Amino acid sequence: MNRVLITGATGNVGAHLVRELRTRSAPVRALVRDPTAAAARLGDAELAHGDFDDPASLRRALDGVTRVYLCAADGPRKVAHETAVIDAAAAAGVERIVKLSALHADPASPLPAYRWHGEIEEHLHRCGVPAVVLRPAFFMTNLLMVAAGVAQTGTLAAPTAGRRAAMIDIRDVAAVAAVTLLADPHAGHIYELTGPKAITFAEVAAALTAATGRRITSLDLTEEQARPRFAAAALPDWLTTQLAGVFGVLREGGFDRVTTDVPTLLGRPARGIAEFAHTFADAFTPQPTPASPATA
Repeated sequence: MNRVLITGATGNVGAHLVRELRTRSAPVRALVRDPTAAAARLGDAELAHGDFDDPASLRRALDGVTRVYLCAADGPRKVAHETAVIDAAAAAGVERIVKLSALHADPASPLPAYRWHGEIEEHLHRCGVPAVVLRPAFFMTNLLMVAAGVAQTGTLAAPTAGRRAAMIDIRDVAAVAAVTLLADPHAGHIYELTGPKAITFAEVAAALTAATGRRITSLDLTEEQARPRFAAAALPDWLTTQLAGVFGVLREGGFDRVTTDVPTLLGRPARGIAEFAHTFADAFTPQPTPASPATA
């Protein structure tokens, strides 16, 4: 049976993927930097203590592995980290790599994450290992970045110009990754993963209203209104550029196309925004303030 190495195993998609593969009784090994923290998140999954910058640890993690899920954290070291795994996997004779990429990946992109994904895809293509590339659209979990503000104000504010996005649930991304890691016909394919329909942020607000039981409204910001909000978040420069650029792509209609790859691969419809809103309703709901200790 194929043994799968999961990189980025404690990330949002990776943690779901570990669970997906284990429900399919597939032997799974997770490459992790902090085994104690990883065990708390992943349970009793097999852990390989290693680091993308440590070639020897990659070789150890790949011992006996036939398939690799490729995902390193976004950031300036992403290309170096993922290409290191690709090279180590090729040297180890791995049979397949499944790379988590992104819609609009392009080595010439002005947006950092899309450029990094494009460069990694090019390296993967050259390495000679049969590969599958997954290009998901806008993650529904991106909404969690503003959940606290929504909980506080009852307003979902974003610079979308009313355009639609075929947002995808990361649990569906993980399920697709599991299928493409284990089943045979997928090598060489690029799959573009979207949700079941393209929706506006007003529809997102309506779904959150239904899930939380409190009225949440949508506020469509202009690009100029949104810019200081990104700046105030004190994010790394590359991430500020990426987030602002993603909404620019959204305003240009870059996420409005719906594909059939998810239902075709999974044999069921992709999850919609209502299910996401129900799952994460608490994040968008004001939490009770702890009572102050009684004074004498």
